[in-house]
Amino acid sequence: MSLSALALVLAGALLHALWNLQAKRVAGGLPFVWLYGAVSLAFAAPFGIVAAVQQSATLGAAAWLAIVASAVVHVAYSLALQRGYLVADFSVVYPLARGTGPLFAVLGAVLLLGERPSSAGWGAIALIVAGIALVSGLVRRLGTSPAPSLRAGVGWGLATGLAIAAYTVIDGWAMASLGLAPVLYYVLGLLLRTVLLAPPALARRHELVAQWRTHRGAVFVVGVLSPLAYWLVLEAMTRAPLSYVAPARELSMLLGVALGARVLRERLTPARAIGTLCMLGGVALLATGA
Repeated sequence: MSLSALALVLAGALLHALWNLQAKRVAGGLPFVWLYGAVSLAFAAPFGIVAAVQQSATLGAAAWLAIVASAVVHVAYSLALQRGYLVADFSVVYPLARGTGPLFAVLGAVLLLGERPSSAGWGAIALIVAGIALVSGLVRRLGTSPAPSLRAGVGWGLATGLAIAAYTVIDGWAMASLGLAPVLYYVLGLLLRTVLLAPPALARRHELVAQWRTHRGAVFVVGVLSPLAYWLVLEAMTRAPLSYVAPARELSMLLGVALGARVLRERLTPARAIGTLCMLGGVALLATGA
């Protein structure tokens, strides 16, 4: 992985961790998802218009297939994540989602896109995924008899991880194989997502108003940081193989540990410390040209 691609992934991971910190505090379900999606669309639309003007070729059937598929999967991802936040602890749902996403994404990249990481690349991926599992407490949690809320969290976390893997593979295909402009691709997908969620969101207008009045600041933070983080990752996919980008982007877990300790005053356990070192080692291996 080139240094420029690595820098893009790291910046995207930081922004991702920051907006998820805000989303964790709200857990507002579908109304919150639609509100921050609308803010994202308003923020991103001017960039999408510029990208559309600069687009030299007309979008073909394959491009529209990727855009529609990504939008649909993103809707499922957003709703599954918010549902998980409503029925279970954030510390269960988010680590499972971010920890299992790379596993599914790498498998998809190898099976569907024909990517073949080098031996060092596989080693880097293994280090990062192992670090995510340790930091999230995934091994410890799955080794115990789960309570109903934990079972719900595991279920929604895994569902979210599958959605993450699905849209990551679709996005990798769109960037690497179809050569779509990241900004235009993202904005068109975001527009479709907003339209798809509009009917059920507007049917709950009282909840929309309550969410806006209570969490307006979080809506703006998530609405702006979410597209910025996503654009950075899409750009990285144009510069490095998906099987490297997908695990490296989950360094948001590493930053989440730091933010959790600093902002939420969570305790840094030995397992999390070891996991942090594993992820750092994996990123260093990717950076040296794995």
